[in-house]
Amino acid sequence: MTQPPLATARLALTAVTRADVDALWHIWREPDVRRYQFDDIDVTRERAAEIVEAGLVDARDGLGLWVVRESGRDPIVGVAGLRPVASSAEHEAGLAGMVEVVVSLAPAVWRRGYATEALGAVMAYAFTSLKLRHLAAVVDAPNAASHAMIKRLGFVAVGEGDGPRYPFRAYVLSRL
Repeated sequence: MTQPPLATARLALTAVTRADVDALWHIWREPDVRRYQFDDIDVTRERAAEIVEAGLVDARDGLGLWVVRESGRDPIVGVAGLRPVASSAEHEAGLAGMVEVVVSLAPAVWRRGYATEALGAVMAYAFTSLKLRHLAAVVDAPNAASHAMIKRLGFVAVGEGDGPRYPFRAYVLSRL
């Protein structure tokens, strides 16, 4: 199964490719991005390539990563996606077997609603095309902006746990 392009009023999302590694690495290295996305650990280019490669593997099941661009513009401003819940499941058993939404954007485009918009497109695809019944989200406790966004999208808190660097809160959204 291939990931279709997704679009919103302001954004174009296309399936990630290996050619996107450098653009995403540049974004993921930003201190404000890596603080919560990568537990404040510096992201090497090799790690960025591993993440993209994992997204390509997940794409075989219709999951994976989409690069995010502003409509009609070329530079990549971030990434949004769907991935099998991984390490969080060992701390929050209720998430085992679920699919998690992820998003990270360049700080230059924060506070424009792009993360909510991109995740909305990815979630619509997950519920309509993939027919998923539930989606998970995991947010580090101190990341107030992401908690607010996930709640706006309709996710409900289901538990908390200790993450590698910060405690986290797990959320679930169920399709009606």
